[in-house]
Amino acid sequence: MNSEIFFNLSNEQISIIIFDKDSKKEISNKIFNLNNLSTKNMSIEDGINHVLKNQIIYIEEKINTSINSINLMLEEKNSLSIKASVKKDYDKNPIQKNQIEYLIQDLKQQILKNNSDLKILHIIVDNFIVDGQHFDIIPLEKKCNELVIEVRFICCKKNHINFLKNIFKKYQINFKRIICTKYAKSLVESDPYNILEAGLRVVNGFNSKEVIVFPKKPSKLGFFERIFHLFS
Repeated sequence: MNSEIFFNLSNEQISIIIFDKDSKKEISNKIFNLNNLSTKNMSIEDGINHVLKNQIIYIEEKINTSINSINLMLEEKNSLSIKASVKKDYDKNPIQKNQIEYLIQDLKQQILKNNSDLKILHIIVDNFIVDGQHFDIIPLEKKCNELVIEVRFICCKKNHINFLKNIFKKYQINFKRIICTKYAKSLVESDPYNILEAGLRVVNGFNSKEVIVFPKKPSKLGFFERIFHLFS
């Protein structure tokens, strides 16, 4: 089965959702209450292990193959949104794609440098301001005097991510995407309890303002990253 698997994790419960991408149907949606497990003197880690041990075979039967990666969705109360902006003087020169990429990458590196304990989950460009005028889409090749880019970084504590990675690694499961559930729900405001649709919208790039960053091969100038989606 060509599937997407979502684990939505909060302090209270775990939801496991299986979606068949070919038939575009939800195959399974199970919810496990971690509070019930805690009454048995289980920690959160014990609770996650308990669910994984009991559900992996079920999931693999549903998808007709071994499970090696999932989309982890975090209802993380401690998630953090950091807003930052960058300004560039253009002196009536046209706005170029590579300049936008560099500015966003530079902001990202500054955020990571000043917040070494955080992992960035989502990068959203909220505004492009060209000579005081707001644009939803980058006006490439437009000549201007000044460009301001306002960016929002949705982050989570690195130690929490590593804690979860170590649990799932014991079952040979990696994370395809780590998604902030609160952000994902904002993309389905008409039905915020539809976790599957929220997760799919992030995975499928529903928000054209979210920057998707992929690493490039090393070059003489070091490692670079390429920004996708924003210009597509």
